[in-house]
Amino acid sequence: MPYVFTYNLIPSHKINKSAEIYLKERKGERSAMRPLAKEIIPNAVKATMEGIETISVHDVKEGKLEEFLNLQQKLMVAYHDIEGYKYKIEVRFKITEALEMIGMKMPE
Repeated sequence: MPYVFTYNLIPSHKINKSAEIYLKERKGERSAMRPLAKEIIPNAVKATMEGIETISVHDVKEGKLEEFLNLQQKLMVAYHDIEGYKYKIEVRFKITEALEMIGMKMPE
């Protein structure tokens, strides 16, 4: 199944508020996601001129994409009260899936 990339941008002056939400929600989030996807990159963090950027990557299990996306979106809502907070969620296909879409296969 595909990978889901979640990108977050938190204004530097709001990082403590964001961290509080993250720590509060993290345990429940992980247990809810476990049956839906494998966490590849939990949260990679870097500082930028615009604020703090994070990225997470999940390998979604067969037949669980819609449920995973609904859960991920619900988790992002917890941050909506943070002024200047931005995020995006992207679905990216594995190369084997992309090749199958055009009627091809990876060589053995």
